[in-house]
Amino acid sequence: MTSSDRLRRPAPLFPTGTAAVLAISSPSEKERIVAAQANLEKRGMQITLAENLFARVNGNPTDRHYLAGADDNRLEEVNRFLRAPEWDAFMFSRGGYGAMRILDAIDYHAIARNPRPIIGYSDITALHQAVAVRTGISTFHGPMLNSDFFSGLSPLVDRWFWDMLSGQAPLTWDFEESQVLSEGRAEGILFGGCLSLTTSLMGTPFDYWVDDGIWFWEDVGEPLYKLDRMLTHLRLSGRFRSLQGVMIGRLKDCAAAEEIDSLLSQFFGDAGIPVVRDFPFGHHGDNLLLPIGALAILDTSSATLQFPEPAVAAH
Repeated sequence: MTSSDRLRRPAPLFPTGTAAVLAISSPSEKERIVAAQANLEKRGMQITLAENLFARVNGNPTDRHYLAGADDNRLEEVNRFLRAPEWDAFMFSRGGYGAMRILDAIDYHAIARNPRPIIGYSDITALHQAVAVRTGISTFHGPMLNSDFFSGLSPLVDRWFWDMLSGQAPLTWDFEESQVLSEGRAEGILFGGCLSLTTSLMGTPFDYWVDDGIWFWEDVGEPLYKLDRMLTHLRLSGRFRSLQGVMIGRLKDCAAAEEIDSLLSQFFGDAGIPVVRDFPFGHHGDNLLLPIGALAILDTSSATLQFPEPAVAAH
């Protein structure tokens, strides 16, 4: 477990910047990535795709078709980009599975030498946690090409994305009173990501949890009993005891709405801290960019999430 100290901020990213699109997990559909690349380039960005984005490991019984290349290939490609100075940011094609397999060999020294925004969600949660632990640098839970940038961001989410990455502050996101599960006001360090990745990394060297922070989480395709089991695991481990607040994203293809309602009420309805559900982040797309390791204020009385400080370093 970590302290509540803020993580070090990376350099800013502007719409005219350069970004490398990486694949450390599963392969993507080429037509979706090419379309998403075009959408970003219309904004003025220069986008370079890693060579393994569309690779599918095949050939011998130990290979796995759900990986965007063998572990050595994915690792070599991501480290090659991390060590190069010409990229202003690193985005990801998609999640899936596979990031955990190479966490212990990623070049964290390269990240620490030249901190730049690392943006993604889903399986990229593993990388976010590892970077926080190994470098103390903030990363961003946010849009990826295969879904968000392919379908396009809504105007509000798009503006928030570029305002945050360019260093605008304070930034305030409004939510509805109907989203509140438990009332209150919290000020703390924001952390979290995909629930299944957070629980899978418990007990490893990449276990990142802020005891007195504001935890955000979401997931996709998990039956109700698995969500219950993961939340119960965290509860029994003592992880919920000193949380200051909780933000729950959109849970996609997990269970019927009434079952989700009941489960969330059971765990968080009388939490005694602010808990807000159905935040616009997760596998439904149109992801709200969230800076991991940044100071956040969650207030149900004003129905706002605020980031009072810039999420990136001064330009």
